[in-house]
Amino acid sequence: MIEGWWPTHSLSLASCLGALGFPIRTDVVLDERSSEEVTTFYVGLQSLWNSLTTDGLNNDWHSGSLEQADPLHPFLCGLRACHNANMIASSLRNEDRIRLTLVGDGHATIYTDGDELPSLREADELIETTDAGLVAALGVIGIPMIEHENGLFRLPRFGHSVKAPSGEWMRHDAQALIEQLREGRLEQTQHPLVSSYNARSVHDQIRRHLHATGRRVLLRKPRSLRSAFVSEQASDDMLDRVQRHFRIA
Repeated sequence: MIEGWWPTHSLSLASCLGALGFPIRTDVVLDERSSEEVTTFYVGLQSLWNSLTTDGLNNDWHSGSLEQADPLHPFLCGLRACHNANMIASSLRNEDRIRLTLVGDGHATIYTDGDELPSLREADELIETTDAGLVAALGVIGIPMIEHENGLFRLPRFGHSVKAPSGEWMRHDAQALIEQLREGRLEQTQHPLVSSYNARSVHDQIRRHLHATGRRVLLRKPRSLRSAFVSEQASDDMLDRVQRHFRIA
């Protein structure tokens, strides 16, 4: 039984927690007066898979102790993948130049503004994919997007050097990792690509759920504190009841 819920308006944060086994429920409200739509994500207080809690995880994240203890923690990898996805979308929309930059004491990378290294932009071996979530996840382990055309992303097979959990510097082989990811061979390794990609997959699942779920509408009586929530597809009978509630019939 789920004991309680922690609210957030951040889809990225909810996605990263959902990828770690925290149950997620959503609530979308349209304010009839202001026409503002507000989406709230409610996250269960404890993961269904392990002993992680929202309070503990968020406190460790904000204090920096989580990154200090485990710079490749799945929660951090998920947040980086969501950041990368937002940067990629902004870059494609505004034609901004972005590049990967080391974070987490060199264990991971995220997109920042700037030009990517010429050696990577001009790499001979390229891989192609139409999976935007995968591109964002690969960006966490040093593989940058260098071209995009009609929904097709191109990336170098080998990207930036990053630190392995052992502390040794290495360059990931994107082609080999994608094959292992598709075949399910990375799932038991706690590889940062899996953590990053899972967060983006949950993100997409939540978005699909939101598109398929009806909104609630917040109705407020003018010059009054009285209000009511109704389904966007509320029946005439329900609207009559709301009017009686407002005493404006």
